[in-house]
Amino acid sequence: MDAGAVVKGEGKANDLMERIANDPIFAPVHGKLESMIDPILFVGRAPEQVDEFIAEEISPILEANSDLLKVESVDGVNV
Repeated sequence: MDAGAVVKGEGKANDLMERIANDPIFAPVHGKLESMIDPILFVGRAPEQVDEFIAEEISPILEANSDLLKVESVDGVNV
């Protein structure tokens, strides 16, 4: 809670990981901290869900409206 108070109350950077790294109670995991906070460990199925959403929802809309996407450039610039 102290780390949160520093962030919210004082507007400082979150120092939770530094506190854990310096706390002897966490000594058994001190050498593993970097690998334990890898963001990919916390995204669950999000990457697959994005792929599924694009395939099931976005791609059909783009295909159905492909004629609208074939706009010829007047000035030679395509975006």
